[in-house]
Amino acid sequence: MPSEPPALENLIAKDEIRDLVQQYCRAVDRGDLALAAALYTDDALDEHGFNTSNTVREFLDSLEAMFSGLAATQHNITNHLIRLTGADTAEGEAYLVAYHRAERKGVAHVLVTGGRYLDRYARRDGQWRIAHRKCVADWSHEFKAPLRAHGDDPVIGNLAEGRMDGDDPSYAFLSALPRGRRV
Repeated sequence: MPSEPPALENLIAKDEIRDLVQQYCRAVDRGDLALAAALYTDDALDEHGFNTSNTVREFLDSLEAMFSGLAATQHNITNHLIRLTGADTAEGEAYLVAYHRAERKGVAHVLVTGGRYLDRYARRDGQWRIAHRKCVADWSHEFKAPLRAHGDDPVIGNLAEGRMDGDDPSYAFLSALPRGRRV
């Protein structure tokens, strides 16, 4: 069978990298730290600003405590530029809007942040992984928001409620998406 043309290989690689970044958002938003860990190379770095060693292990270890203070989080990727720099390397800039809700003393606090993931990717054993990530915050807004009972909302009514753990409805409903277990 003839080999794929380079243009098609490039498109496939870019699609796999986009999927990688979207899997990262899913892993963080569902509190699936095992899945998040699997998306990095073994020697990866992640500069999130609060992990002083910039190691992925320190970053992931700090998320467990951070999750316990959050009621919900959602990371949305908007623009995503990807440039292949070699057969198994690439760089990317993914714009994101991240929503975080925490309840403190009966008051909901919301933090909405716009920023970018500056990424270096590496393909290892045929799989694209994040090799180095540097987070950039471009803007953020924090405000208090009223608490509302989920079932009392006329728009979302009795929809299934998202969770930051393995009991999220997506785990029971979707069988083809990757999942890990909490570490």
